[in-house]
Amino acid sequence: QTRVQLGKFKVATYNLEIDVRFDQPGGPEAAELMHRFMESMPPLRPLKFIIKYFLASRDMNKPYTGGIGSYLLQIMIVSFLQQRSREDLHSKGTAGGKYYNLGSLLLDFFELYGMDFNYVTTGISVRNDGFYFAKGEREKKSIFWQPNRPFSLAVENPLETTMDVGAGAFRMNMIQRIFEHAFKTFMAYVAEPRE
Repeated sequence: QTRVQLGKFKVATYNLEIDVRFDQPGGPEAAELMHRFMESMPPLRPLKFIIKYFLASRDMNKPYTGGIGSYLLQIMIVSFLQQRSREDLHSKGTAGGKYYNLGSLLLDFFELYGMDFNYVTTGISVRNDGFYFAKGEREKKSIFWQPNRPFSLAVENPLETTMDVGAGAFRMNMIQRIFEHAFKTFMAYVAEPRE
């Protein structure tokens, strides 16, 4: 019942669900691209596992039910890390180095996609060290602007720039609220002194 042919099975022993897509061009290239991103961005892998588990525990990790799939999530994290690296370079004069605080990064991720990111007007690209674009730009509008779903997440596929990776995530307003709630909950625990 999906747009792309999909085989789905579950390994009961490990409670592991596996999707196999057929006739989907670019799969090996996308895997190689993510491998290169993981090598150049050490926080990507642990953040991906933490946020995937976070979404799975809320049943928001399956695109066909409105959640965020693995590839989309990875691109969101890559974009976040690109923007964060740029901010660090601008404010501190260094590109961060090999030390990072995963807790701080997780909070910042939830803050960005839960409170700060404008889903209605803004699209994401991870090409050329990452940038945001207006979904309504003349050359982008036909691909990334969905008038019946203005809150959709527009994410350019770095391997095929005329494809919107975010098009399948149709409950982004709920996901945004979940991220916002997580950020506020974590901040409440961090901000209040322990008794």
